[in-house]
Amino acid sequence: MSRRIRTTAAPSAAPRTVRIPRQRGRQAPQVIVVVSEEPTLTARATAATGRWLWRHRRAWAPTGIGALLLALTGVVHLFAPWAAFIAAPAGLAPLAFLGWKAKTSRTKTGMASAWRTALTVLALAALAWFCLALWSGPASPALMGLWTLTTLAAQVMWLIGRRRSTSTPSTTATAPEGTL
Repeated sequence: MSRRIRTTAAPSAAPRTVRIPRQRGRQAPQVIVVVSEEPTLTARATAATGRWLWRHRRAWAPTGIGALLLALTGVVHLFAPWAAFIAAPAGLAPLAFLGWKAKTSRTKTGMASAWRTALTVLALAALAWFCLALWSGPASPALMGLWTLTTLAAQVMWLIGRRRSTSTPSTTATAPEGTL
């Protein structure tokens, strides 16, 4: 066997070990070089996506909740599709809330009532999807379309509401007298 440089590959999770054999005629100890293995392009893309999602996790909360609800509904449908009949009366809760708020509070602007109405419609669509998905399974094409539209609407409303709640009213700066 020749004394050329040989590499021995460790398991994929461990770093690669390169052993350099002793030179002829020298009594120096053997040199061992440990080189870390480069991550694959898929691993780097997955890590970058995970870091980006973690950094923006509050902005993407409705989408995460929607995906979690989709998976949960699929599991519950497999074991107990009759649970749709138990969850169905909850579909009336948004209408009861809207009627109660309309009766008890008088808003000065139409924006508050528009937001209440939009949130009620969104909650009705989400609860209707939930009950139908429990009964017939969330993977049916019509229910997947309704889930996509409801999740998209919730995400858009979430982003608009966050932007309006974090923005401060702009103040016009005036120059001191005599400077212009």
